[in-house]
Amino acid sequence: MAYSSESSEQIYAEAAWLHGAIVTAMFYGVVVVMAFMCWRFLWSRIRSHATGYRQNIFFLCCAVFFFVLGTMYVAFIAVQTQKTFIYNRLYPGGPSAFAVKAFSPPLGVAFLLSNWCADLLMIWRCVVVYRDTRFHYIILGLGIIMFTTSLVTGTHWFIVMSSPKKSADGWMSIRFFFPYTCVALAINVSVSLLTVLRLLHHRHRMSKILGPDYGAIYTSFSAIIIESASVYSICSLLYLIPFAVHNPLSVAFLQILGEAQLVASLLIIYRVAEGKAWKHGTTLNNPAVDSTLQIRRMPQTMPTTILPNQLTVEINFDPETTRDGSIPLPKSQCSREFTSEANAPVGSDV
Repeated sequence: MAYSSESSEQIYAEAAWLHGAIVTAMFYGVVVVMAFMCWRFLWSRIRSHATGYRQNIFFLCCAVFFFVLGTMYVAFIAVQTQKTFIYNRLYPGGPSAFAVKAFSPPLGVAFLLSNWCADLLMIWRCVVVYRDTRFHYIILGLGIIMFTTSLVTGTHWFIVMSSPKKSADGWMSIRFFFPYTCVALAINVSVSLLTVLRLLHHRHRMSKILGPDYGAIYTSFSAIIIESASVYSICSLLYLIPFAVHNPLSVAFLQILGEAQLVASLLIIYRVAEGKAWKHGTTLNNPAVDSTLQIRRMPQTMPTTILPNQLTVEINFDPETTRDGSIPLPKSQCSREFTSEANAPVGSDV
């Protein structure tokens, strides 16, 4: 039983703020793990001077920046929660009313930077997916327009909230914050849908031509979730829908959104660095084209030593390569033995 003079609505709103801060800390743990995985994988590729050396350095810097940004964000969330529930617990209307009125500029900067970085990465992946199509420049133009709109609305919201004469209804203002969140959600949903549609279309084509197994690496469930940054889009929907109906639950998902954006970005970076992400020429240079099964036309005149019902099979082994395919290794002993057996004259003892 709760002993408090506050109404049930106030208690519900305060619980939403507090639970949002706790779950945000849990998401920060995911950011730490993903950042460490990206560092470990990218650093090993940089030291070995593997393919895409400059790209690996760029992604390593991005992973470091996202980790620093996530650390700053969760630290500012902790400070703001402390101010709300400890220093201003007797604020008129309760701690939740103070949380809505009080604006933290450092927290706003961290949130905007994480949002813009996630938007840029999502738009870049969508442009890469459509690079081999006739819609490439249309997708590129739409991406530039959407990101510019997000940049303008987010900057306008931050400037207004940081000024002394800011909106009377707090930093979660319908006039300033709601347009920015709508633009961010439109970017998330539209870019995610475009990416998913392209992946599914590619899978349909590959399954129709070569069978259901080819191209599965680009169109599996995990690939679609990562490539389309669905974690980011789902969290955006979970925030905006309660916010539109004035439900205090929206503040919990708003706090989580700052870290969810970084999780989606780090997942994309890890998949690209691992070499499993969609890249330029995926539809043209499909692994199915380079088959190890080779068919050779047999001579029209069969040797007299070969029986009519005898079957001749030739097996060719491709050179073994490392994981990234950049350093060829010598053929194994098994490959040399099978090659010598295939090239030996018929009827001789190998």
